[in-house]
Amino acid sequence: MNRLADWLDDRTGFRRAVHVVFFKRIPGGARWRYVWGTALLFAVVVQFITGIFLWMHYSPSTQTAWESVYYIEHQMEGGSLLRGIHHYMSSAVMILMAIHLLQVVIYGAYRAPREVNYWIGLAMMLVLFGLGQTGYLLPWDQRGYQATKVATTIAGVSPGIGDQAKAVALGGDDFGHHTLTRFLALHAGVLPGILILLLVLHAAIGRRHGYTPPDDADTPDGVYWPDQAIRDGIACLAVLGTVLAVWAWRPAELGPPADGTVEFNTARPEWYFRFLFQMLKYFEGESGMFVAAQLIPGAVLAVLVLMPFIGRWQLGQRFNVLFIFAALAGIVILSFISFNEDYNQTTEKSQHYLHDLALANAEAERALELAKIGIPATGAREQTRSDPMIAGRRLYKQHCASCHSHHDPDLEDPHAGSPLLTVVSEEPSAANLYGFGSRRWMEGMLNAEQIAGPDYFGHTIFADGEMVDWVNTTIQDETEELPDDEKNAFSFKVKAAAWAISSLAELPYQAEADARDQAQLEQGMEIVINELSCIDCHTLGEEEVGAGPDLTGYASEEWLTEFIRNPQTERFYYSEDNYDEVDKLMPGFATHVDDPKLNKLTDKEISLIVRWMRRDWPTMEPNESASGDDEPNASDAE
Repeated sequence: MNRLADWLDDRTGFRRAVHVVFFKRIPGGARWRYVWGTALLFAVVVQFITGIFLWMHYSPSTQTAWESVYYIEHQMEGGSLLRGIHHYMSSAVMILMAIHLLQVVIYGAYRAPREVNYWIGLAMMLVLFGLGQTGYLLPWDQRGYQATKVATTIAGVSPGIGDQAKAVALGGDDFGHHTLTRFLALHAGVLPGILILLLVLHAAIGRRHGYTPPDDADTPDGVYWPDQAIRDGIACLAVLGTVLAVWAWRPAELGPPADGTVEFNTARPEWYFRFLFQMLKYFEGESGMFVAAQLIPGAVLAVLVLMPFIGRWQLGQRFNVLFIFAALAGIVILSFISFNEDYNQTTEKSQHYLHDLALANAEAERALELAKIGIPATGAREQTRSDPMIAGRRLYKQHCASCHSHHDPDLEDPHAGSPLLTVVSEEPSAANLYGFGSRRWMEGMLNAEQIAGPDYFGHTIFADGEMVDWVNTTIQDETEELPDDEKNAFSFKVKAAAWAISSLAELPYQAEADARDQAQLEQGMEIVINELSCIDCHTLGEEEVGAGPDLTGYASEEWLTEFIRNPQTERFYYSEDNYDEVDKLMPGFATHVDDPKLNKLTDKEISLIVRWMRRDWPTMEPNESASGDDEPNASDAE
């Protein structure tokens, strides 16, 4: 071994290099305060290593970026750990960088002869910020996509070069394939290359000048090995252990696939850019954006650059220390305000954000479930656009929520239900369609206390109509006049009738109960026809009488589809011949048969809404709903 070592040393001179590193002089001996620079270097090196392995499995296009990150996170052996370390170590880099900068300013390590090395450190800080920003977009999920749109908009307000800078970053007029390839080139190539060059210069100049001597100059000097090396090793292990603990507690998230056509109200930058996000709220317009995101940070950076000159005098050194503490305090305060505004549930703004956040998380979970079923060649974005659970809700909110809510009426807080099943109308003017056609829905329709309430006809012109009057007289009044021993029997008949009509919908989540209660449903249909005489007003099968809505296949996929296409026909409630206040009736969304382009909704969009209302969506197990929270209440099917 000695001969081999001698041979290598003769060719490479490695013994001298090792001696220079491990026996470097430490002014005042080994100290814990010296570990921060090494810990920061360790974190950056970990980012390089994990980033290279992530790069090997990443595919930068709008049709494959999210999909490749999904593969890394959920299918690749050790992929979640790899991505988690890379994700959380970036936060560790920012924290260690702030501590290191604070330490440099407090101890005056920027003063002669170390000015150039200090400026190189500031340049490295800007590169690290750039790495954090460019990496946020690469998963191509909604959070990173929307946050990066804000960042590129900020770049676009730069005087003189704003439009050109934005165009270069995007690779065109809008986000697309070129945007991803350019951000990947910056994140994995250009910026790391610049950072390596700066690191080499920083280390070379730092070795030339050594550590900044401590104030207690009487303390004997030491060497790096072993005392300082042990301290550095412990610090590096502590950083890695903390990152692993955070990953074990909360693996790195992956939001729903990026889709610029979808409203997304919960986009936020990474926590270390939160102060800028909050500052933008205090300024308006492009000029305000320039002041908040470029002018003020630029002024702070200018002071940092000038610190070696300011700090030549004792008073200047005190100013520098006060300034760096004030700047960090401002960052902490602005970040705290930003988080507090989002998570302080006592404010209406915070409640809206938390509701939107719950929805975003639910959509992300659903997107992951769809991916497990199998991502089509068109990509995950098109998969979510075709999913009744996600796209159906979005379309319902866009086209139906101006009149109809869709939330569990049994919950005191309408937002407390499953986010993917909840749409709350700000000013409802029609029925709450949650569970439309289900057993619970039909029982409420035949209940005098509910039918004229806000969940049914209470907000409509039918609140005083024939149906409400019939329920009040035929069901409510007759029930009250019956002897006590007959009331339960009549209530059972009404319930059986409600269940029988509900069975016509053939709701997927009610199929098992309908099959089990077939005999009771047949009995209920007899009650509908012969005892309650519903066919006196409604068409049911071959019976064609009355002006009420057709009950044949009531709330089925075909019935709902035709109803949404054009409810103002003789088959349904609304006909211009029967009602004077046509403007208060539900409009049709696909009434132009000859020219479909004039319709408000396409056939596919109507189908998505209908399947969403009926909870008819693909799942991993055909007989199970997508998640426990999405199961209908027991009263829906019992």
